[in-house]
Amino acid sequence: MTSVLDIDAKRLVIGVESPTQVPQQFLLDNGVRKQLTNNEDMHPDLTNAPRERFVVERPDGFKFRVVVNLPPGYQRGTKLPALFWFYPREYSTQEAYDEPDRTYNKNAFQNFGVRSMEYFVRLGYAVVEPDAPIVGPAGEMNNNYVNDLRNNLSATIDELERRELVDRARLAIGGHSYGAFSTVNAMVNTPFFKAGIAGDGAYNRTLTPLGFQSERRDFWQAPNVYLGMSPFMSANNLTGALLMYHGIHDQNVGTDPDNSIRLFHALNGLGKTTALYMYPLEDHGPVAQETLLDLWARWGAWLDKYVKNPQKADNSPAATKSGGGGR
Repeated sequence: MTSVLDIDAKRLVIGVESPTQVPQQFLLDNGVRKQLTNNEDMHPDLTNAPRERFVVERPDGFKFRVVVNLPPGYQRGTKLPALFWFYPREYSTQEAYDEPDRTYNKNAFQNFGVRSMEYFVRLGYAVVEPDAPIVGPAGEMNNNYVNDLRNNLSATIDELERRELVDRARLAIGGHSYGAFSTVNAMVNTPFFKAGIAGDGAYNRTLTPLGFQSERRDFWQAPNVYLGMSPFMSANNLTGALLMYHGIHDQNVGTDPDNSIRLFHALNGLGKTTALYMYPLEDHGPVAQETLLDLWARWGAWLDKYVKNPQKADNSPAATKSGGGGR
């Protein structure tokens, strides 16, 4: 039920949907139902594409959810190149993590937006959406950030390989904002990913010294946490090819564009394979059609080159400096 027009006359507006049925609104008038909307599915291939949702257990026994989106017509047993897209969150217990699952609506119709990475299934990728719980005592969850991040990703990859869904030699990872921050952390703290996409992120936690996300301790109370969570401090350990993008007018207090500029300079100087594209008049998340078209073209080309049809990156300083980034 979406709204009550007249409870005495039994006049209601109700919504009807399913995983394969576009949401529609109906007028229920004294038992007679009349359809009010005629919404269309603008992406029926994605709506009907195979999708798997399962639970993964990491070495410490903590269990978390993973969703895998597969290309239309996927043949079981085909190991695909994969893009992980994620956004870690903090929890104090397994029970706290499990609580939202009680209200999970398995009958909801899935919507796709202009930055939904599920579109990559059209190009033959598996799009993996792993939850990435960071777990610890209240107020101290981030003490375990790097360890939990590594274990979450390792356990997910092992389970995907066991199910014969992905080729673990052709993996990419990406995210936006805190997901971008975690993407670069994954690429400096694990050897799993051939490429990464990081948008509007923060990469040096000393630039947010008074707290970030759910972290309420300041830098001077927990300096080791701030430094250990800053992928900038481990930029020399980056594996894979990292594409960054950032809105020049990002007003989000924790993701000043200088984060991306300084990380690009560091990676460039270290001879890593990297690129940075900065977009004028964009805030914390691209919205202009021109920006989005440019990004999708660059994302697809980047993943094709370094993941789907991997080429050995030329990490010489000369090669990186001549083609490393767009500003």
